[in-house]
Amino acid sequence: MEREIQIKQRIQERYDIVEALYSSWFTENPTLVFPKEKFYQREHIEKHRAITYLLNKGYIVANPVENEPEMVEISITSDGIDFYEQGFLSGKGNGWSIVTEHSE
Repeated sequence: MEREIQIKQRIQERYDIVEALYSSWFTENPTLVFPKEKFYQREHIEKHRAITYLLNKGYIVANPVENEPEMVEISITSDGIDFYEQGFLSGKGNGWSIVTEHSE
């Protein structure tokens, strides 16, 4: 049960990141800009691994900001949009709500 909760928390972490980028994509500013150190979250290993996973899967992209070497521009890809929408519609993106139901 503990491993199942861990997995569902990690799924939720990834969906939370993709959800923020998905929401941003459909606005006037389809990208988000962060300081590199804040985006990559090296001090928070779970978030860092989630970001690395999403980058490796091609669900999000991170590019340096021109003339601002300490900043990074993040956006969702078409694969990331599909990942988010399919997960949302199938309920797979609701890992945290499933975790809280088991914890109560």
